[in-house]
Amino acid sequence: MRSISLGLLGLLLSFPFFSCSTPNPTGSASPEKSASSGGESREEEDHSISSNFSTLTYSLSNNPLTSKVVLSGKAKEYADELEAKLANPSGKDRKDLIALMAAKRLSGQGIAGSFPVAKKLMIVEMKEDIRREMPEIAQLELALASIQSRQFSMAEHWIEKLLASKNEKTKAAALTAKGIIAQLDNRLPEAVALWNEAIKIRSDYEPARLNIGFTALRFGDFRTAKAMLSGLGEDWFVQTGLMQAERLADNPKEAATLCASILAKRKNYKPAMFSCALNEYQGMNNLAKARIELEQIAKTEGGPTQVDEKAYLTIGRIEKEQREQQAKERAAAAAKAQAAQQAQQAQQAAQQAQQAQQAQQQGAQKPNAAPGAQPPAAAPAPAQTPPPAQ
Repeated sequence: MRSISLGLLGLLLSFPFFSCSTPNPTGSASPEKSASSGGESREEEDHSISSNFSTLTYSLSNNPLTSKVVLSGKAKEYADELEAKLANPSGKDRKDLIALMAAKRLSGQGIAGSFPVAKKLMIVEMKEDIRREMPEIAQLELALASIQSRQFSMAEHWIEKLLASKNEKTKAAALTAKGIIAQLDNRLPEAVALWNEAIKIRSDYEPARLNIGFTALRFGDFRTAKAMLSGLGEDWFVQTGLMQAERLADNPKEAATLCASILAKRKNYKPAMFSCALNEYQGMNNLAKARIELEQIAKTEGGPTQVDEKAYLTIGRIEKEQREQQAKERAAAAAKAQAAQQAQQAQQAAQQAQQAQQAQQQGAQKPNAAPGAQPPAAAPAPAQTPPPAQ
């Protein structure tokens, strides 16, 4: 039990936020080379991977911008176990109480689940010192749970308190949460400005970098996306974002390298399979390989159905291009053969003309007499017979 609560608390302390933007490897306005916000799930067998996450503000332990997500049912199990243990908490249970707040939020209970636990925590604190305030990490948890429940006024109350923190990471977390509220309220420029402010305070603050990176990717700013997402480890989902950025930057070879890494980790992850097939089709101009990869998507069970639909449509386009290409190749081969035949005929005609000219020249030539030579003697006249005697 202790390891469960400390593990949840560690996740909460390390990475409190993400935004609701997720990369859409299947594309949007330009399906082949774009990314947009979306809600496609990453359906995996691993229990540490969620197939039913919602795009709300969670800690990185349930973050659709990375592969590090937690099944809500598993989080509820943790919450139930912790709650049974903490019926009568004391000062030594502070971390467990905060972990319980996180588990309730990760299980989707929002502020309704977290607030009663926060009250218990404050009672424990006040029993030791009436002047104590709620720990900052618990305030942060309440802000997150309030955002999850769309109780933005309550979230902003806790965020404003956290913005005065002397802890850089806590302040960066508060700015990131404030940016998420702006994003959910369709104030994206303000959200991005707040996330940029967060990384000015803490340049390695991963949640803000993820938010900026995937937002940039959504709008085609591959340079910012690469700058923000690079260096965030070997997370296969972050690599999917980087692969999209390389495609947008017209770097198909780099994208292919990332594809190999992604699919080595999650070989049946259909959105990445589709994007990698498109990279072969459009970037590498390898229609045959692209078709094989797209057909593999159709054979793979599970995953978003829209990926299957787009795979079939793309196979149709490739088949049409292959037929057109084959027709062009046949026409080119026929034209080449005709040109070769014509060249051969022209060569034969030229040879015949040359032979005729040579024969004509030989026939026109006669032997010339040598200088000083006597002309040939004339043949002697025949002897005359004397007339008969009279």
